[in-house]
Amino acid sequence: MTPIFFKDQKEFRAWLRVNHSQEQELWVGYYKVKTGKPSLTWSESVDQALCFGWIDGLRRSLGTESYCIRFTPRRKNSNWSAVNIKKVKELRASGLMKEAGLKAYKLQKEKKSRVYSYDKTATDLSADLKKLFQKNKKAWAFFEEQAPSYKRKMIHWILSAKKRETRETRLKKTIDASEHHTRLY
Repeated sequence: MTPIFFKDQKEFRAWLRVNHSQEQELWVGYYKVKTGKPSLTWSESVDQALCFGWIDGLRRSLGTESYCIRFTPRRKNSNWSAVNIKKVKELRASGLMKEAGLKAYKLQKEKKSRVYSYDKTATDLSADLKKLFQKNKKAWAFFEEQAPSYKRKMIHWILSAKKRETRETRLKKTIDASEHHTRLY
């Protein structure tokens, strides 16, 4: 895994134009804002990837100044988030979508779209589960400091359980991890 650091979306788009149909993956490097180094942003990279039928996936830390994300061509049965569906419509209206991106978009299946936790309406724990979590002040403080995306993912994971016992077990795992200042996912 050797990431490529693009200074802007123009450079990334040029790479995709040449390589989107031949390569099977690309690790894109990003400098954190605090470094002051020119860097493509995550949102810009997703926009360009969608234009060519690619999607972002795994994220890896590269230390204190940078990280990388793996991009791959979309599979024909991949899930589409509401965010990416909206982005494609905007990119299409702007004339930025390429044939490969349009083809990938047309292959989406409605039943496999808008299925991610952040596309759901439940954004908070029920009052009783929240009260249980807040009893452990150390765990609750750590959880509250986490990124909104992580909190949504964990709340979705907890609330998606069908049985109350399973929801409570998942909550306990989340509390235990948070108490030790670790993330489950």
